[in-house]
Amino acid sequence: MDYYKGRLSLSDEVYNQILEQITSEEWKVGDKLPSESKLCSMFGVSRTSVRAALQNLQGSGIVVTMQGVGSFVHRNPAQDTMDEEPKDTMKSSDITSEEFKEFFEFRQAIEFKAIEFFVRRATKEDEAILKDLVDKMQEAGKTNDAVAFTKYDFEFHMAVIQATKNVFLYNAMLNYKDIFFHYMEEITRLTDKPLSVLAEEHLELYTYLVEKKPKWAKDYLFCDNTYYHVAYFNGR
Repeated sequence: MDYYKGRLSLSDEVYNQILEQITSEEWKVGDKLPSESKLCSMFGVSRTSVRAALQNLQGSGIVVTMQGVGSFVHRNPAQDTMDEEPKDTMKSSDITSEEFKEFFEFRQAIEFKAIEFFVRRATKEDEAILKDLVDKMQEAGKTNDAVAFTKYDFEFHMAVIQATKNVFLYNAMLNYKDIFFHYMEEITRLTDKPLSVLAEEHLELYTYLVEKKPKWAKDYLFCDNTYYHVAYFNGR
């Protein structure tokens, strides 16, 4: 950073340091950035400089921000291709921001409780079903088969709920299975993440479940869905 001292503003220096974290994949697409106060502490600058840097990153499409929620990595410039346009600028969805928010709140009510029960009640057979679905998602990722991937993604989350051995939880989600499937279908269609990356994310979620880390699993699911809301459905 010595080269830039006296040549760039503090906000430009913060911009470059955050960008370096993103391009080096210390912070990956979908990751939530530290809070403004933490960024201030990390870089030894004022909140004004951090906010200006975040605004510039947002203007470049590298991060997306929602008031009261925070900022998320949306694009890694080091992975861009010259002729590829971000998907979310070319496609729209029939799911509005409010509909996405409300259905995710419903998912939290069902799935977060299901995660708690899963780590207590799931059998080895239940865990094997999840692992098989993760393997199938990875295979679909290799061939970029979005239709198959969405099917296995949906089955994965339904299998978690079914493994709770609570018929009311399962039937509550089953009643909305068509909406749930469409919700996942739209995420898969709109996201700029490769299917192989989405498969690896499900492997991570599976690992938290079988290692009986419910808080990690819920935090992961919450952050992931909040990113999709902010990145692809906010303002629709």
